Amino acid sequence: MKLDLPPTSTEKPPLFTSLEACNVWQKALPLSNPIQAQAQLLRQLHLLNRYSLSGDVRLAMLETLREAIHFVQEEGEKKFSGKPLPLAPPDQAALDAAHGLWQALAGGYARCLEAGLAEDEYLKPRIALVCQRALAALAEDQTDLVHAGHQPSEAHWRLAYALYASAESAGVATTAVAEVLHGDQPMTPAAALAELLLLAAASLHEMLPRQQLWVMRWARRWAGKIRIQTTQPELKTAALPLCVDIEGATPAGFKPLLGTGARWLDTTELRKSLKKRLTLLAKGDPADTPARLGLGEDCQQPMCGEVLRRIYPRWVKGGILRRYERHPMKGICRFVAGIDVIHYYLSGHRPFKPPGSISSDDLRRQREELATFGRIATRFEEEYSRNHGYQLESWEVVEDWGLLDQSSGGLRLVRPLAQAGGRLGIGQMVAVQPAGTSGLLLGMVRWVQVAGDSLAAGIQLIPGEPVPAAVRATGVMATQDKHKPAFILPPLEALKLPASIILLSGSFKPDRIVEVWTENGSWEIKLKTILDRGAGFERATYDEMPDR
Repeated sequence: MKLDLPPTSTEKPPLFTSLEACNVWQKALPLSNPIQAQAQLLRQLHLLNRYSLSGDVRLAMLETLREAIHFVQEEGEKKFSGKPLPLAPPDQAALDAAHGLWQALAGGYARCLEAGLAEDEYLKPRIALVCQRALAALAEDQTDLVHAGHQPSEAHWRLAYALYASAESAGVATTAVAEVLHGDQPMTPAAALAELLLLAAASLHEMLPRQQLWVMRWARRWAGKIRIQTTQPELKTAALPLCVDIEGATPAGFKPLLGTGARWLDTTELRKSLKKRLTLLAKGDPADTPARLGLGEDCQQPMCGEVLRRIYPRWVKGGILRRYERHPMKGICRFVAGIDVIHYYLSGHRPFKPPGSISSDDLRRQREELATFGRIATRFEEEYSRNHGYQLESWEVVEDWGLLDQSSGGLRLVRPLAQAGGRLGIGQMVAVQPAGTSGLLLGMVRWVQVAGDSLAAGIQLIPGEPVPAAVRATGVMATQDKHKPAFILPPLEALKLPASIILLSGSFKPDRIVEVWTENGSWEIKLKTILDRGAGFERATYDEMPDR
């Protein structure tokens, strides 16, 4: 497989063309200003990759610059990791810079590989190292993209497969080299590719940032347990092999492939490691902490076990068997995000006004309009909507996630990135109205990612027809507590779901009594158990208090 690298020349040299000059230049890097240092590194790497240079010097300089590159990239990642999508222009610029630098680093090692394959006496015995280093840079790039809600491109996979195929053809795919940036843990080119494929198979975009970090660490640690073969492994255990076409441009899956590029990832040993830890965590022995099981000091139960159970079928058992059948759907879906905006539309295009908050001026205006026109004008509410940027967006429904009697469990929606709209983050409350339905349904963003020229989101629907409400605490301090927006969801006997209420974050406490106000009157309820927590809201069950 060709690397398709551009030709080199000596016309535009970098600021350093020797290892000594490189060390001097690196010492002057403004590491206290990571953005500036990142830009300088990117500029010089681009020039270095297009400059004609001996293989030993090029490799030595890349190895020297590698640690500084990792440092500035870790700092730069904070600007785009976990941000709502689509990214704001400054955040997108930070992602583009990080992506460019990882690609430049991988390209530098690919240039070394090109020389090694061309019988360079110094680089030929170091092909395993340069392939592993290039693949490691692609792994860092892939994790940055995931943190930013993006997916690797086809070019990413083509380069990764070309690097592995080169190592395989040179007979060094399973040759271990020291990885100094990760505790001197030996790493082979095969394990480096396996790490990329495990990351892709884990569906990281459906996880919270903290969970993503755990899985990324596990993928690196256990990638060495994967054996990449040219023939399908014998199914002696319950582990199912992943399959990938290294002549293609897509990640691995469980569907068998044909052709000379087909490679099988034997997951037998990986399954043993996962199964052992899942079994120990399920027993609940306090001594078997996630840290003791090698999962990480920052991993906490029960979330750690939940994440491990999520990736188990995706890595070794043939993928996810969904509880509900998915149905292909097409059509326009009205969509709005944000608690205040949702409350506005559910209330009939009226801004949230706590009970008793209407001013004397508003009362006088309403009386005058009733006397003159027989109704209250809506222009003030319309101006409120425009001033606050409220609007119902149009998204396309791609599929639903199965039916729960009369209520959909979830929807997958897409819209063009070029289309104006709000920004979405995991856990955010939204409201949707698919074509052919009446009224808005509440939901929560389960995942969101940029896919090509589109923004895609998975919405978990909250069953029930929401009723906009206002709530405040009761008791001695009640008069000082302000009303806050909320939503009442009636019980659904068919789904065996109790009545619930959606409150702003921090409002829930077991057995707390709150006053609820809707257009139909006011009453008191006692909060019982929490059902969901999202970004800025909590959903809880409640009991109605008897009239006093």
